[in-house]
Amino acid sequence: MSLTFRKSLIVGVVVLIVGLIAIWWWHSAIDSQGSRQRNAQYTELLELSGQLNRDLPRLLDSQTRFERAEVVNYGMRFYYSLVSVDRFTHDEAALAEQVEPQLREAYCNDDNLAFYRERADFIEFQYLDQNELKIFHFRFSPDDCRTD
Repeated sequence: MSLTFRKSLIVGVVVLIVGLIAIWWWHSAIDSQGSRQRNAQYTELLELSGQLNRDLPRLLDSQTRFERAEVVNYGMRFYYSLVSVDRFTHDEAALAEQVEPQLREAYCNDDNLAFYRERADFIEFQYLDQNELKIFHFRFSPDDCRTD
């Protein structure tokens, strides 16, 4: 190997190493910033669920009771009970067909749910019967509201 080739090789290796270090540092800085934002998002959701849960359970109407709210994987889950529904005597699919369009419409358009569209990865509604057995659930994300 000639001396100039060795020097070129050494310079190339040094440039490669410096470039890799710069890429690693840049990626770490972005990950750190993203982690801080995700932690802040999770904290906001936890605080909100705590505020909601202070006054629960609560009857919303003659058939629906809001049981609790919880944070799950950067999303929010709400539990509701249908107080006069027994899972074994009602048609769960028919009930779900009645409820789903209204929930989707509310999630996508209601100003009270804008926070969840903008700050949570998803929102989930779990419906329970009068015995607190799961009847059905719906999960919506901001993508469900886009009409491309």
